[in-house]
Amino acid sequence: MKEIIKSNVPFLLPTLLFWLFLFVAVCCFDKADLHLQINAFHSMFLDEFFKFYTEVGGWFPFVVAVGLLFYRFGAAILIVASQLVATIPVQVLKRTIDADRPKLFFEKMAVDLPQVEGVDLHNTHSFPSGHTAAAFALFFCLSILVFKPLYKILFFVLSFLVAFSRVYLSQHFTFDVVVGSIIGVLASMLYYYYHKKMHVSWFQKSLLSKNAKL
Repeated sequence: MKEIIKSNVPFLLPTLLFWLFLFVAVCCFDKADLHLQINAFHSMFLDEFFKFYTEVGGWFPFVVAVGLLFYRFGAAILIVASQLVATIPVQVLKRTIDADRPKLFFEKMAVDLPQVEGVDLHNTHSFPSGHTAAAFALFFCLSILVFKPLYKILFFVLSFLVAFSRVYLSQHFTFDVVVGSIIGVLASMLYYYYHKKMHVSWFQKSLLSKNAKL
C-alpha cells in the first residue's frame, strides 16, 4: 500500500488538499449558504461545458475500460472493478440516508436555484455523489497506470472538475462530493492492492497483442 501511495503522490497530494479545503468550508459555512455561494456565478459556456462534462462520472469510465482492452486486459479490469467496488458503499449510503438533493432542499425553503437548460435535477439520494466517486476511481486508476507526474496531476484536475460540476449543476451539496471522492479513491486503491496480488496470465494480454505490458 505504501508503494501505491508513494508512486501516486502527484494525484493524492492535491486530492488531500482538496479534501481539507472542503472540510474546512463545510465546517465554517452553513450547508445552504455554501451551496448558494458556489452557485452564485453561472455563464452560458460553463452551463454547456458542465452539462456534458459531468457524464465523465457516469458512463465514461466504461468507455475507457473498453478502450483499454486494446492495451491490456488487466488495466480494463482495474477500471471496471474499481467502479463496482466504489458503487457498493455509494448506493448503500444513498438508500440508507436518503438525503434531499439541492432541488428539493431549496424548494422547501422557497429558494430558486440557477437551472441549467437540459439538466434534469433529481430530488433524493443526494449523499454521497456517485458521479464524483466514479470519476475519482477512474482517474486514480489511470494515475496508477501512467508514470509521468504531469499526467497524474492532470487526472486530479479532471476528477475535480467532475466533483465541481455536481455542485455547479445543483445535483449535490459540497459534502456529498467530498465523501464521494474519498470513496472513489479508497475503492480503487483497495482493489488495486488486491489486483496486484493476483497472478492471472491473461491480465497481461490485449485484443492486439498476447504479450502486452506496461
